[in-house]
Amino acid sequence: MCKLDFHFYKSSLSIVILGIILYIIGNFFIPLYNGLTVTLIEHVQSLFLLFMCCYTYCYAKKIAEHSERYKFWIWTIFWWLMLFGRGISWGRDFFPEVPRFYYKIIASFLIALPILSIFLPTIRREIVRRYKFEKIPVWHIFLAFLFLGIADIAEHRRIGHELLVITRDRKDLIEELMEIPCLLCLALTTFYMQKNEQKKENL
Repeated sequence: MCKLDFHFYKSSLSIVILGIILYIIGNFFIPLYNGLTVTLIEHVQSLFLLFMCCYTYCYAKKIAEHSERYKFWIWTIFWWLMLFGRGISWGRDFFPEVPRFYYKIIASFLIALPILSIFLPTIRREIVRRYKFEKIPVWHIFLAFLFLGIADIAEHRRIGHELLVITRDRKDLIEELMEIPCLLCLALTTFYMQKNEQKKENL
């Protein structure tokens, strides 16, 4: 049976406060500069995702002697890469003149890599083991999905978007700002899992 950690950490509180601050300054204070602000935020997010790829790889190398754990963390890098690819529209943001067909190939590859590798026996065993025996930070995961949902509401103008986006021209800005707490929550979940691993290793 999975172990759910319902403790509301200071980091979770910080994420909530950050989300509120980003909502306020995004709607009332941050200048748009004809879309330049949104582009800058997108690039910062992409750099953060690349950082998480490198950080996770460095951590995986430290535990390379534990084969299944090592492969699990390599597998998580595929997910960070997929998020990175999505963030830069699979490369189209930098080379818009290239036919869309090639970007569809890149997208298909980056999406398929983490999903299909779930069927590898080593990865499946490690996922099951973690589900049964490792703690799961409920609030980190809940807030990640919450802010992802908020960003989706802002992007696709779903029910309640009028409360999120005060003026229509700030729709893209609010979407990108709300993705920041989501990405941070995913990173906090990663750090949480790795910290618990190290604690068990040092016992």
